[in-house]
Amino acid sequence: SEMCIRDRLVTESKIHCGRIGTMCWSPSSSLLSSGSRDKSIVHRDIRAGDSNTQLVARVSEHKQEVCGLRWSPDEQFVSSGGNDNKVLVWCKGKLINPYLRFSEHKAAVKALAWSPHQHGLLGTGGGTADRCIRFWDVTLGKLIYSLDTGSQVCNMIWGTNTNELITTHGYSQNQIVLWKYQPFKKMAILSGHMSRVLYLSLSPDGQTIVTGSGDETLRFWQVFPQNDYSKQNEQKWNVLPSDNVVRQLSNFL
Repeated sequence: SEMCIRDRLVTESKIHCGRIGTMCWSPSSSLLSSGSRDKSIVHRDIRAGDSNTQLVARVSEHKQEVCGLRWSPDEQFVSSGGNDNKVLVWCKGKLINPYLRFSEHKAAVKALAWSPHQHGLLGTGGGTADRCIRFWDVTLGKLIYSLDTGSQVCNMIWGTNTNELITTHGYSQNQIVLWKYQPFKKMAILSGHMSRVLYLSLSPDGQTIVTGSGDETLRFWQVFPQNDYSKQNEQKWNVLPSDNVVRQLSNFL
């Protein structure tokens, strides 16, 4: 009976008229946001029992498919990227109208990541015709830094234990890259996937990432060091700390 309760359908609603290419939860898990080929973004409060009352906001500010969505860690902002090469930033209290619009990318923007270390710092990555990662201070509404990575940027995520981030890439290198922020520099390149690396997720302890690729493989990488709490509670049989692994990998740069 426990399995039945855990696996039962909680809610269902038809909110888009095209494929849903991106979804994300707000940090408090109160809102579920989705972006679609129909050019719309929908925010729903799943806590509302009736699917008709779950709708918080529906917006259609992108001119093409919405392919990236990400809430900031403090839940004050949500960013969206589209096939129209635009990055939009929205305030939680004003989800109807964009707070900021950035148009510097020259290709679709799927990769979005908010820094957990600095309020209002947003990283974005462009597709094959752009290949750049860009960093924005949304509190000031300006571009901070831009770098051509040499290949399509498919995804990105910020480490929680250190001020570092991971980007995954497609054509033409299909790599995973570890970057240090401030000063910004490449720390390691992780190779192995044979197709573009579309999917990326960080483990709850902040040390391991899992990547998924068009080559139909999942790969697990230990790239970030332990946080202070984990080090204090480390057991004797724990694996080698990942900061040593990164130093070994850096030798291949």
